[in-house]
Amino acid sequence: MTQVEQPRYRILGGPGSPYSLKLRAAFRSRRIPHNWIVPPGYLGTAGELKAAGKGMIPVLQTPEGSYWADSTPIILNLEERHPGQRSLLPDDPADRFLSLLLEDLADEWLVLCLFDFRWDAELDQAFCARRQIAGWLGAMPSEQFGQIVEQFRVRQTGVLARMGDRTVNRPLLRSTYREVLDAIEAQIEGSRFMFGGRPSIADIGLFGQLSQLAIDPTPSAIMREHAIRAYQWVQDLDDTSGIEGEWRTPDEPLGPGVERLLTLCGEVFLPFMVANAAAIGAGEPEVHTELRGLPMVTRANRYKARCLASLKLALAEALEKGAPGLEQTLRNYDCWDLLQIRPGEADGLEPVSAETSQRDTPFG
Repeated sequence: MTQVEQPRYRILGGPGSPYSLKLRAAFRSRRIPHNWIVPPGYLGTAGELKAAGKGMIPVLQTPEGSYWADSTPIILNLEERHPGQRSLLPDDPADRFLSLLLEDLADEWLVLCLFDFRWDAELDQAFCARRQIAGWLGAMPSEQFGQIVEQFRVRQTGVLARMGDRTVNRPLLRSTYREVLDAIEAQIEGSRFMFGGRPSIADIGLFGQLSQLAIDPTPSAIMREHAIRAYQWVQDLDDTSGIEGEWRTPDEPLGPGVERLLTLCGEVFLPFMVANAAAIGAGEPEVHTELRGLPMVTRANRYKARCLASLKLALAEALEKGAPGLEQTLRNYDCWDLLQIRPGEADGLEPVSAETSQRDTPFG
């Protein structure tokens, strides 16, 4: 008798895409059956992605046939579709919010570090362009392959050049990359993951960006030399389907890595997100701000403004569910004031959605 396979989730992702690997890691950790698919010809004829109306990866096709985009809302929607099945959200409302905050730090700040490294030095440009195109297109004559690689390299460096002044931003981005590595090194001295013995959405989010930083030549060399335990931590996060563990209890102190990452949120990430949202609100095309005494100049990004809105709404929800120590924790790291819904702002806050979301960044 022929066995007919039941419909499964289909992840349309690709090599070099931190968000694709993040989403796949989430599926693996939760043991949700899925197929991993690299759509052929992504850079030229988008094929299925184009038909689905999604220009960026990853894209998820549900067993019912609908297409979703954007890794974070997809992961959150899966929590509703598969409740109680190895959740990535801590049970404690305070830790649940903090895990969302750290995941957003990875998605919206660490990604800037990743792409600054990726398309800066000639060594990184050459390696990353060839690696990604090889993954997308597979077998191909060398001459044609080389032409497409160069087209891709020019495209990526050109798009990123229009995103902001990378030379100005580089000192801050490079220093915070090392700070993230140091945080992970400190955390795993006492806890395998950020909120206990099992991976949270924060761990999965950090993995997504670090999965690429661990491969690309320059940031990989930094990680291998200065953060070997963090390097192995990244390898472990690729598939945590075999890990059983418990969340930390609320009476336990936060781990040192979580504390360092919250410091980064209060001093750099959230001030940047607030400055970006202000620029969007004022109709300004660029964000000009100073963080830790260092300049940051980049294109104003509407998607990031929606991410900040989602965080504010998530904080309000956590407080409603009972998180008595959360306010003080956020105040300790200068995050509280930056996450408050201002008078008259609530009706205008628009969270991200898997059904309608589309990142306005060139990060595939």
